[in-house]
Amino acid sequence: MGSIRPNASFSTLTRQIFIIGVPVILQNMAFYMMTFINSAFLGHYDVTTLSAMNNAMFPFFMLFTVLIALSQGTTVLIAHSIGANDKAHAAKIAESSVFYSQLFSFGYCIFWIFCGRNVLQLMGVSGEILEKGTSYIQIFSLIFLTGGLNIAAGAIFQGIGKTSPIMTNTILRAILNIILDYCLIFGNFGFPKLGLAGAAIASVISSTICALLLFRSALHNGILPMTINGILKPERGIYKKVFIFGAQAGMEFVLFSGAQVILIRMLNVGDQISAGLYGILNTIVSLSFNLYIGVGTAAMTLVGQRVGAQMHYQVSKIGNVCALYGLLLCVIVASVYTLLPQGIVGIFTNNSDAVSRLTALMPLVVILCFPKSINVIIGNAIRGTGDVRWMLMTQIAGTIIIISVAAVFVLKMKMGLYGVMLANVIDESWRSVINYIKFLVSTRKSRFINDNGNAAPPVKKITQHCVAIET
Repeated sequence: MGSIRPNASFSTLTRQIFIIGVPVILQNMAFYMMTFINSAFLGHYDVTTLSAMNNAMFPFFMLFTVLIALSQGTTVLIAHSIGANDKAHAAKIAESSVFYSQLFSFGYCIFWIFCGRNVLQLMGVSGEILEKGTSYIQIFSLIFLTGGLNIAAGAIFQGIGKTSPIMTNTILRAILNIILDYCLIFGNFGFPKLGLAGAAIASVISSTICALLLFRSALHNGILPMTINGILKPERGIYKKVFIFGAQAGMEFVLFSGAQVILIRMLNVGDQISAGLYGILNTIVSLSFNLYIGVGTAAMTLVGQRVGAQMHYQVSKIGNVCALYGLLLCVIVASVYTLLPQGIVGIFTNNSDAVSRLTALMPLVVILCFPKSINVIIGNAIRGTGDVRWMLMTQIAGTIIIISVAAVFVLKMKMGLYGVMLANVIDESWRSVINYIKFLVSTRKSRFINDNGNAAPPVKKITQHCVAIET
């Protein structure tokens, strides 16, 4: 067991960031490799099939991010309770989160089974891509029969700072998914050749098995006294705070994903294949994202625990150190992309025209990595203080700007996929600057938000040790 030190050094913070962040990075890289290989399999199987999947997944994840956002409320409030050394209250938050996350997850599953086709039609998808996309999303949505358990369990582990179980679980899921993809997409080892449907079935099987395993681990986490009875009969009023926090973060994520859906709708007006290519570019961008999101998770957890322990004076240092490591990770990824652009793109498709178009856009992918890392890491640090309103307001402005700029670039100037990527760079860049300024101003003045949504006053430095990171 670790402790929150009153005057944590750079090396101490680095160790704590690595304890939380490295398992998250490894788990995200495993998930990324699963997505990467899945896209590569489908891209080599049939470019039209890949476009169908990408058209389906953007709106799907637009609403899925609501569940993820609610889980951020779980993570931050558990971190606050852990920082205040109140494990009993943290356990009640965890139990309520499992119950309601799974309840929402069931509703999400039902929605996509019955309304998936209508959503794709609203995006402008038609013909063969519509039929394939509908089939894919109706099968894929079955992962949410247990998805709530997976999301809540992950949030619980992140809140207490114990992320290695999530890493192990995600690696297992990725291995299962890749093996099943290879068997069911192409019909290897005597399995039927199912193409896109096979990819969906592989995702459902691997996700369900691993969701149940992660939930079991969370129930016996060794830190919070959780019980099945507490989950089935959650204490009234506990989840309200989680929901208020998460709903604002959820709106932020929905706005971001919604803007991406609108960008795809613009691309579909002229060329539906461009949506598939945009999906490939986003998968490439996700490589750096899946590295620095681990640092962002560490920022949110460590800041949340400091706020709970009333050690507000450490928040600025945590945010800056995390941002530094995020930028260093981006430098590594950007170097690879700059040296091997065609090789990276060629992993996803062997279509010469697609490879040429995507390679020309790799410089924008490289630029996009840096401001995006600041938004993710500093944004998570701001959320860790309990302030989600700011991030929501900047996302509202960002959504308006990116849609407006993309509309000019794509619909008026006919810049196509290049215009969409350029709009993303502009949006991430201005938000990274304003979010970092907000973080600096807030931490210098110790303006934080407590669990009740009120301003938390600055406190004097304290010297006692508190419960912190479990590993």
